[in-house]
Amino acid sequence: MSVSLSSGQKSQVGGFSLWWHRLAYHHKWAESLLYVMFFSGLLLWDTVNVAWQLERWSLLVHMLVGATLFTLIVGAFWGAHRRLITSSNKPFLRQTGTAIEWLLITCSLSGFYLFFYGTPGNPLGVFIQDVHFYSSWLLAPLVFRHAMRWSVLNLSKYVNTFLNR
Repeated sequence: MSVSLSSGQKSQVGGFSLWWHRLAYHHKWAESLLYVMFFSGLLLWDTVNVAWQLERWSLLVHMLVGATLFTLIVGAFWGAHRRLITSSNKPFLRQTGTAIEWLLITCSLSGFYLFFYGTPGNPLGVFIQDVHFYSSWLLAPLVFRHAMRWSVLNLSKYVNTFLNR
């Protein structure tokens, strides 16, 4: 069975496809949000021992950004970028991309568990909190290394741009 599309429908499909393809290469928001989540989560770590006033705001930012912006922006970028994991002819990027994908799944699922159930102090809650914590410690530096040439934290490209003006 064949379905014919009108020219308006074709431009919409083509426009979405083009936008989706371009989204795969626009990582700045996704990467920045990942670092916001990492550093706001770091402030929640008992070893850091920040004042309660800062910790409660960090927890609020971490939960709200994680449940909304991070999910939408990183989810859209990840979905668009995913085909590059399989089609890249650079083994390092394929391997780190696959590792990032699994860590992102692990960290996100454990984060949603913590968002809805918290850490009630039982062994499962402590285990999920540890999974979330340690997967983020692997995820953030791996994302930086994976995207080092294009990373928002790669200050050398900004310094070079500034000096070459």
